Amino acid sequence: MMPEIAYTKIGRNALFSGLISHLAALLVAMLSSSGTDYFFSIVFPFSCVLLVVGAFSELKNRGYSPFKDWRFYLIAAVTVFPLLGPFIILGLLCRFQKSGQENRVGMSGLFPALFRLKANVLIVFLLIVILLILFVFTNSQDDPYYKKRYRNHQNKNLQQSVLDAAPCGNIIETVK
Repeated sequence: MMPEIAYTKIGRNALFSGLISHLAALLVAMLSSSGTDYFFSIVFPFSCVLLVVGAFSELKNRGYSPFKDWRFYLIAAVTVFPLLGPFIILGLLCRFQKSGQENRVGMSGLFPALFRLKANVLIVFLLIVILLILFVFTNSQDDPYYKKRYRNHQNKNLQQSVLDAAPCGNIIETVK
């Protein structure tokens, strides 16, 4: 029997959602937009919490006492590594099996176990929608279009022509 990374529903959903959130935070952090630091500061800790919750659920299911065992604290410490953290967590969970299976489990089963890690489709869809809305919200706050000081307050509309928008519009008209 091949080892699994997650056996419980909570563990599978939390680990998969944490992996998606972690990768989304890293991808958005690499963008040069001005609102990405807000997105990263919200999503990265959220993904770390999801990964820790998933690891807690899985370790408890495997017979370990998470708050008394060094394995949980190791997984919680590895969570904050930006790129390799989630994959190290998944590898450790694949390695820490129930007390009768530890001798038979090697790291060669990690790669196939990653593809067998599946979450509820509705939870993944809602997570992606929330991440997209959060991304749009955090990036639109610093956009000059949405700030009131860049709008024309006399007409409550933007200028309709180049002549109206030019500060020397009357000079351009007299030259014509």
